Amino acid sequence: MMRASRRDHYLAPTTGEDTEAVLTAAIEGLGNLRGLPPLGDAAAGLHLLSSLLAEAEHRLPRAVADTRDQDCSWAQIGDLLGVTRASAQQRYSGHTAKNRTPLEAD
Repeated sequence: MMRASRRDHYLAPTTGEDTEAVLTAAIEGLGNLRGLPPLGDAAAGLHLLSSLLAEAEHRLPRAVADTRDQDCSWAQIGDLLGVTRASAQQRYSGHTAKNRTPLEAD
């Protein structure tokens, strides 16, 4: 029996000029908010980039839960994350609405 081909209508994560421009703007904006030196200071840039990465990682479980709550399958979510269905489900299944407490759902 042949396996179904991989769904290609869900875009896996990609990088390029558009994501680079947005990330550069985010780094500059966060640096301005925190009163840090402009781009060019390597330590400040590292701090800002790692802060944005930590925030994105913090938000990812909620984004997955919201996507799942809108009836996307684990296979579709895996495609969006660039991982397998099993990997997405194993990592994030505890974060869906039915597994969240009322305080976490807000």
